[in-house]
Amino acid sequence: MTKKSLKKQVIHLLAVTVLTTSSLGGAVLATTPVASAATVSQSKIKINEKTAVKKFNKQFKNVKVDEIQLETKGNKFVYEISGSDNQKEYSAHVNTKSGKVTNAHSEPVDNGDQKTHLDLDKLISRKKANQIAEKAAKNGKGQSWTLENENGTPVWEVEVVNGHKSTDVKINAQSKEVLNVEQDD
Repeated sequence: MTKKSLKKQVIHLLAVTVLTTSSLGGAVLATTPVASAATVSQSKIKINEKTAVKKFNKQFKNVKVDEIQLETKGNKFVYEISGSDNQKEYSAHVNTKSGKVTNAHSEPVDNGDQKTHLDLDKLISRKKANQIAEKAAKNGKGQSWTLENENGTPVWEVEVVNGHKSTDVKINAQSKEVLNVEQDD
């Protein structure tokens, strides 16, 4: 999407918000974000999940990764990685362009939580999961990704966006099997 067409889209959304606001007597009804995830290009993702985990592990030594999310924050993609050891849970954001680690913090482990760690060497990549998800959804582009264990199975959940419609696709991260396809309107 060009800067010019994005600017037109933003102006249109702002105009619709203003018209909606005035017709409701000042009450704001804005359900569409000004810059949706569909406007952020995957080409901005410069590092893969394995590199992001290496950056996370430089910040937190001897921590096993439990979950990886890749989502848009403003106009850029950011990895949100969480992990744990026997005493603490850790989380941090990793910039997909620079690899810079931010928002790093830890807290004591809640003894009721049973974490299952991910072994990225045995799992398909985010790129492969994205290809499978886009094919399963039939239309659209992947815009957010989560890798976590569900009932002992590592699963990639990919949100595929096509205009205002999105499709959530769950994929077994070991066997590449599509587990579930669910459309949101």
